Amino acid sequence: MSVSPTQKPLPDQVAMALNDTETTSSEKPASSIHRSLPMAAFNARLCSKLDLRILTPMFFLNFLSLMGRTNIGAALIQHLPKDLKLDAMKIFLVVSIPLVMLILFEVPSNLIMKWLESRFGLSYMRYLSLITVGLGLVTLGQAFDQSYAALLATRFLVGIFDSGLMPGCVFVLSLYYPSVHLQWRMSMLMVANIVSNIISNILAYGISNIHASNGYSGWRWIFMVEGLLTIAIGAICVWSDIGRPEKSTFLSHEEKDVIHSLVESRTSTIGIAAELKVFFSNPLNYAWAALYVFTCTTLYSVAIFAPSFVQAFHPDWKVPQVQGQVVPIFVVDCVVCLLAGWASDRLNHRSGFALAGYVLTIIGYAMLRVPNRFSPAIQMLALYFVSMGTYISLPMIWALTQLNSATPFQKALGSAFVIGVGNVGGFVSAWIFRSSEAPHYSAGMTDGLILTCVATGLIIVAWVYMKMANRRISETKDESNEGLASGVVTKFRC
Repeated sequence: MSVSPTQKPLPDQVAMALNDTETTSSEKPASSIHRSLPMAAFNARLCSKLDLRILTPMFFLNFLSLMGRTNIGAALIQHLPKDLKLDAMKIFLVVSIPLVMLILFEVPSNLIMKWLESRFGLSYMRYLSLITVGLGLVTLGQAFDQSYAALLATRFLVGIFDSGLMPGCVFVLSLYYPSVHLQWRMSMLMVANIVSNIISNILAYGISNIHASNGYSGWRWIFMVEGLLTIAIGAICVWSDIGRPEKSTFLSHEEKDVIHSLVESRTSTIGIAAELKVFFSNPLNYAWAALYVFTCTTLYSVAIFAPSFVQAFHPDWKVPQVQGQVVPIFVVDCVVCLLAGWASDRLNHRSGFALAGYVLTIIGYAMLRVPNRFSPAIQMLALYFVSMGTYISLPMIWALTQLNSATPFQKALGSAFVIGVGNVGGFVSAWIFRSSEAPHYSAGMTDGLILTCVATGLIIVAWVYMKMANRRISETKDESNEGLASGVVTKFRC
């Protein structure tokens, strides 16, 4: 029995698919023939519907998330340090304070989001949209800061409101898309971040020529324009009502059954305390968090300091010229990130792509750590390598975290834990790329190279661990409903 990609799956076909995919401990896992039925039912029409209702607003929310956090980079190469009398240590604190809030509040934010949805019916998307509006208000407030203390306070609030956006979006996507469709959507979230860098730098390029008028110099206009944009888009997204798949009003009963059959996530019967024990006893969760730390170190370095790097390659360039050369880096990143996500879904594999991204980053760092050896053009190419490799690897870590979590609770906890802990990488980035070591940051490039080499070894270890665990599970025939009910992963996804 088969279903054409353009046909609507019949209820009895969906029921058969559910019976095929949920075997008991005494039965063999469903065959690939049976698995193809529900996968065919997850057709282009359903995929497009999910992309329109879920992925589109999340794209804009993630676009605004990174913009609100990294626009400080564009402000720093204008007159912000001079106007507010910032030295190297004050700049370090201003850049890094939101990261402290991300580390502390991402897990609570995801758990609060789930609690508000179950207790008061506040959908996941409305929660994420409301905190985006809060982020916009704070960003707007930064335009009126008159002192270092005021800037530090508003940056503190940026971290509070921004903490729930990325892990919340990653969690919600993992509830709706099966493994062979998930990575490209995760890559789209990353592209949203990249596009925010592009737009932010284009805005900075246009605003950089605005001269001080009534106290509002160019860097203040950056915060004003981007803050108002964030408020407007966040307010529009508030009207989106996306929660758990089974409660979605835009899905038919058959479509909900198809999603339920394909997204390997079941509510366990063991309680929250036991789920916490299962989650924190899984060594892979610590591996994903460590990988996120190493990868985020480079991500934040590129997102915040790319203008400074380009300025170092071309010391005679003016600010508009520097901003104009930063944008193409992120355009290339978008293309490479989406291609890697598409190929990952086609192969239903992620670890190898993450490894390839790390290797590319290593090549770039190795060239940048000795700046006088290469021409400015070669240094720019090396910066492209560092940036492309990072944007290939990071969304793979998101997907690996979600696909190797057995229950919705563990998915919510996993996305917040890994991304929250991983944001330590932003703190590390601000430390190793200190302004006192400008313009070439040779020590920072060396540190980034070392961290990426460690990440390369760790992803290989995690990959081997998952392959060995799957072989052990296959030999003991433990891939069953009992594992899902108990909150234990029954098959690791590489």
